[in-house]
Amino acid sequence: MFEPKVKYKRVDNQVHGEVKEIKLIGEDQEHEKEKHYFVFWHNHNNESRSTRVSHKELFDWFKIDQAEFDKKFVKASDLDEKLAG
Repeated sequence: MFEPKVKYKRVDNQVHGEVKEIKLIGEDQEHEKEKHYFVFWHNHNNESRSTRVSHKELFDWFKIDQAEFDKKFVKASDLDEKLAG
């Protein structure tokens, strides 16, 4: 059976453990001056975690590229529609 290769990412010491997989990146609309996001992810022990980060922190801490961001990002309006529907 094929198992995907695990891609660990070391992040800032404020983030608990190494990141195994980012599940979702969501828009945080409470900050108007700068882009902020909620990140939901699993750590190396398969524990669910979340954190709120700025745009710069997201790319610096989680070591993601634009392609991964585009794949995992969900706008708040899209999320509201999914939850309502």
